[in-house]
Amino acid sequence: MDHQAFEEPRVRRDQHLAMSEPISAWFVTVTRPEAVEGRRVINDLYSRFPDPGGRMRADLHTGDNKRFFSALDELHVHDLLARHYDVAYEEGEGTRPDFHLYRDRQYVGALEVLSLFQREDWTAEERHHAVLADELNKRLPLTTHSLMFDIQSWTGTPSLRHLVRWLDATLAELRADPKALPLDATGIPEKTYVGRGTNISFQFWALPPGYRAGPQDPVVVSGAAMGGLIDSATRLRERLDTKAGKYDLGGKPFAIAVGARDSWCTLDEVHQALTGTPAVVIATGQGIRQGDGFFGTGRRHPQGKRRHVSAVYALHDWFPGGPTEPRITRFDNPLAHQPFPADALPHHGHWGVSWRDGSRISADWLIAPTA
Repeated sequence: MDHQAFEEPRVRRDQHLAMSEPISAWFVTVTRPEAVEGRRVINDLYSRFPDPGGRMRADLHTGDNKRFFSALDELHVHDLLARHYDVAYEEGEGTRPDFHLYRDRQYVGALEVLSLFQREDWTAEERHHAVLADELNKRLPLTTHSLMFDIQSWTGTPSLRHLVRWLDATLAELRADPKALPLDATGIPEKTYVGRGTNISFQFWALPPGYRAGPQDPVVVSGAAMGGLIDSATRLRERLDTKAGKYDLGGKPFAIAVGARDSWCTLDEVHQALTGTPAVVIATGQGIRQGDGFFGTGRRHPQGKRRHVSAVYALHDWFPGGPTEPRITRFDNPLAHQPFPADALPHHGHWGVSWRDGSRISADWLIAPTA
């Protein structure tokens, strides 16, 4: 059998994934041009990836989105590293980093891949929303209105039969009188369903005049509405901490590549995780960084924290066959014992030491990051 991750589906499927389907299903079942291109990219990368036990292939086919995206990040990073180095994957015994780098048979450094995902409580909300949306799309045809909804509470399992009857009656009411329902703050008709431990607010969006709905068009048209404190920087810092001290590095430079799979983990959040939380000195109005960054100094580490970590890379927008190119941003640890090889990974933005005078160091953007 060819060393490939995905075969072309035998049955044509043009429609997009249902909201509750795993991401891997896009590459297993969908025949749209974007999916075909995505399979080609993954198969090309996988053809050069060492996978004698088939674990990487299994992770690319898994129904667990976290495992899938973690595998995708490792696959991408491996390919980039292998352009300049001989790369060993999970080499050695016990706890070891993902990749060891060699040049002319000499060990020159190590790199670990870390994928950061959305906070779990938000993911749980999205799962509830996705399952309900898919069930409604199966049972309700799109006629005159698209639906959006917000789950206010979910302590029990709603009766789908009762909910569908309620929606049918509400839609009939709207067709008879477009002004039958109260409007939300944006002027969209809204009504709340209450039943069996659930409280769900529905918004009813009228289709444009003359629009002809197809049999595959979904009636529910949006994902879950999320609300709460964005804590991506804090969670990234904690994840970096768990990776920083795990490995025997043999005295060579070490880097961590972060696959930003949390859509809230922007480049600003990565920068904050590494350099510290922004603060203001009240007496002077001076902007500073608190001493909680992954890089920097601290009371117990006046010479510098985690000096064995030479660099952190942030990977954004990596999805094979997707509409955007992946972006990589390199952050050098200003107080690292030694630099990470400059050609290890290509990068579009670079933050590091901009000025040094004895023990005094200033760090800034050396290459401005791309938007």
